[in-house]
Amino acid sequence: MENKTKIILTRKSEWVNRARSYTVFIDGVASGKIRNGSSEEFLVTPGSHQVYCKFAWYSSPVFTLQMESQKVEYLLVKSGMKYYWPLFLFLLTGIVINLLYSRKPEERPFWVLVVQFILILPALLYLLYYLTFGRKNYLSIEEDKENVFAS
Repeated sequence: MENKTKIILTRKSEWVNRARSYTVFIDGVASGKIRNGSSEEFLVTPGSHQVYCKFAWYSSPVFTLQMESQKVEYLLVKSGMKYYWPLFLFLLTGIVINLLYSRKPEERPFWVLVVQFILILPALLYLLYYLTFGRKNYLSIEEDKENVFAS
């Protein structure tokens, strides 16, 4: 009799990390890789399992699940960075303001420096957080409730 206990991991198609594959770890063992916008199937034994994904030094928190015999679990992995688009626009706006005022021969008004500071600093701090303290929350794994086959 075939054991159909498996984990099906789906990776959302996202702009962030599009070119990178995530390594999937099940119970601390590298079990495979998952590419952008794809799904991978992992056969496991019934019991408790810990799943996490990793690339470079970024990773997801460990997701623990209890597998019963003949059961399929659907999981979703995605980027944990939620607010990168608005911050990218803030950063870009601050840089464009700097370029506009760097071409003018007269001195820059003080309010331009304040606006640049307000636009650029939050974006840099957000990115710095994920480069340091938030590196283990850069990815997230959760149950895939939107999967058509999940019951």
